[in-house]
Amino acid sequence: MLKPTLGVAIVLFALSATALSFFSDDLKGEWNGLFLIAGHNAEATIKFDVKDDKLTGTVYTEHTGLGTVTDGIVKGTKFKCTLKFEKHDEIMMTGEIINDKLSGSFSTEGMSGTWTATRKK
Repeated sequence: MLKPTLGVAIVLFALSATALSFFSDDLKGEWNGLFLIAGHNAEATIKFDVKDDKLTGTVYTEHTGLGTVTDGIVKGTKFKCTLKFEKHDEIMMTGEIINDKLSGSFSTEGMSGTWTATRKK
């Protein structure tokens, strides 16, 4: 028979794994993004895919061209990744999903900014 504390620990672990999966699944899909930096903005199309806690995908802006989402990690509602491009410096990005909207911060070329995204309809 399981001791009460071990049983509680197993239930909490199972619930946390379910919650992580729920938020990861919400992150999957195509998003309309807006990056803001130094008084300028750039519209983006972002496609995320999540497997377990790994985040991958693509990103496109007129400024950067097509890029890939690499080194992505999802923890609950929060995530971080690197955006890599052929003709632009890497962009390190962090974010969070709340009520089917994404927001966060990023850094590139020695500057930092913020970004937001809404799910494509």
